[in-house]
Amino acid sequence: MKRTRTQLRTPWIVFAQVSLLHLAACGALSAEKVFTADNQQDFANPERGLYTQFTAQAESGPLILEDLEALRAENMTLLLRMYYLKTFVDKPLSGAQLDMIQNDFAVIRQAGAKCVLRFAYSQGIGEPDAPIDIVLGHMDQLAPILRENADVIATVQTGFVGAWGEWHASTNNLAEPENAKQIVRKWLDILPPSRTIQLRTPRQKWMIMDNQTPLQADDAFAETPLARIGHHNDCFLSSPTDVGTYEDIEKEKTYLHAETRHVPMGGETCAKAEFCAPDNARDEMQDLHFSYLNLGYHPDVINAWRDNGYLDEVKRRLGYRLSLTSIEYAESVSPGADLPITLTLSNTGFAAPYNPRDVKLILISEDGSSQWATNLPDDPRRWLPGEMIVINTSLHIPETQTAPGTYRLMLALPDPEPSLADRPEYAIRLANPGLWDPTTGRHDLGITIQITE
Repeated sequence: MKRTRTQLRTPWIVFAQVSLLHLAACGALSAEKVFTADNQQDFANPERGLYTQFTAQAESGPLILEDLEALRAENMTLLLRMYYLKTFVDKPLSGAQLDMIQNDFAVIRQAGAKCVLRFAYSQGIGEPDAPIDIVLGHMDQLAPILRENADVIATVQTGFVGAWGEWHASTNNLAEPENAKQIVRKWLDILPPSRTIQLRTPRQKWMIMDNQTPLQADDAFAETPLARIGHHNDCFLSSPTDVGTYEDIEKEKTYLHAETRHVPMGGETCAKAEFCAPDNARDEMQDLHFSYLNLGYHPDVINAWRDNGYLDEVKRRLGYRLSLTSIEYAESVSPGADLPITLTLSNTGFAAPYNPRDVKLILISEDGSSQWATNLPDDPRRWLPGEMIVINTSLHIPETQTAPGTYRLMLALPDPEPSLADRPEYAIRLANPGLWDPTTGRHDLGITIQITE
């Protein structure tokens, strides 16, 4: 198995005062704790899983907080927010439309959710979309709202083009290379560089990038166009070609298998077919690293999975499912020295996280009067399924402002966005029983460290 290691010494962040001191001799790893993974429980985690689609027609259909809170009660944290802009195919978006979109983001944030976002004009083949100048103008109008609310945008489907925004049947030739490239460039420009977009077929990315080589690990997460374009399949498991998603099936699926290790993949089914059988569905979701899927479509597929029991596995394994395997650590350390720690984790989901994510180790004194946290340099987006994840680090204990005593060791994976960093709903929960604190978004590892005189 591949082992991902971190060898960096990380300075402590003291909540009352930051104190960076010279390196002292490290202690020795003297204890190990082994953890049990929970492979059965379904629980909420951000930016992954089954989603529900909420559709708005022009200025009507705002999001309702109670509806999103009901999703959370079902362990769902993701929605697809679809905006049909039919009444604006020949004019700018209205103030009322922009206000509704802004308010929707506030509701999403209040509910502790995130959205996959799509805009479209046409709700069926033969219905008109908009000319390219109108599309680009609408995107410019949306830009400040999207930048302000990028914290609750999981990813963006490029949309706008053709029927359902799925990049076919355009009445204004929007899928032609010149127009398509303008739309993609505009998306990458108006979104923060930390956010990705998704195209409907692999051939579209080939055309946009003029490149058929899959994104490589060394180039992943570099905030370049290549690294920011992912994929969605809205006829997943529906036919050998997924109703035209693929032309050269083997070549394109091989490409996606490599690409989706580093960019988001999701979508929906669109018809019940032999390919939806659990064994094949599992293989496809695993090979293509699926992070999300529509619970509402296609109902025949979802109901079949519910009846045969596969839906429970889908709920658990879409996206990431991270768990601690073991921690090796020094049981005691003196102020001014380094505390060595080795964490081993596994990912039994279908994919890695696809947005930036912090990794924090925290020490809290028994009486709660002192606590420190340090950010590790590790990137959970590289914590791939089926690969052993090993983090070797040493944590520096300040020589001053450190009271001797017993400290509990905790681990947290919060959202790095300042607006969400302290909200436990947006922190990743590990699949280990008895560790998670839903009030703080931290994991109490059941490990104590003695800071000596």
